[in-house]
Amino acid sequence: MSTVPASSHSHAARTPGARHVVIVGGGISGLSAAWYLETQAAAHNIDLQYTLLESAPRWGGKILTEVVPGDDDTAFVVEAGPDAFITQKPWALELARELGIGDRLIPINDRTTGIYVLDHGRPVVMPDGVLLVVPTRLRPFIASRLFSLRGKLRMGMDLLIPPRRDDEDETLSQFVRRRLGDEALDKIAEPLMSGIYNADADAMSIM
Repeated sequence: MSTVPASSHSHAARTPGARHVVIVGGGISGLSAAWYLETQAAAHNIDLQYTLLESAPRWGGKILTEVVPGDDDTAFVVEAGPDAFITQKPWALELARELGIGDRLIPINDRTTGIYVLDHGRPVVMPDGVLLVVPTRLRPFIASRLFSLRGKLRMGMDLLIPPRRDDEDETLSQFVRRRLGDEALDKIAEPLMSGIYNADADAMSIM
């Protein structure tokens, strides 16, 4: 595989008779596909070549780590994309170990608990019992300073709103606004979903 610094990366030459695969996208999915194609082809003695296409000027897709210089020769490592993965689904951990970087993984800090949302310039803790977007525990939700009284009443109306009967798709923002209101979108859905999917709620399909 050549390492040409361009939007389309491919082999410099192809062996006649070799199987050829085109992989679209140089994010984690495309790079993982290329890795497993290469390792499996070598393990089974298959003559295989591939072309990995990426429109951006760098590999990695949404995964990006930046080092921001600070004062007094200090530097801060900032994850511009996802900063973690769940080990209950073992594939990312297995891939890291296969690549020889398993010993560089940093476990989460269990001493710091709670999720904080920046609300009008101050961090406010997310109430206990919020499952993805929906509050599931009444007392912490009512006592929370994160939502206004109007916002809490609007979210409570979800219990009275009938489900849609058609199969039409809608964006995440449309779904949350329809069911729970604007505050739920601004203070729950967008912070949590962007942290998980690193995507715009107006562009994410609810399906």
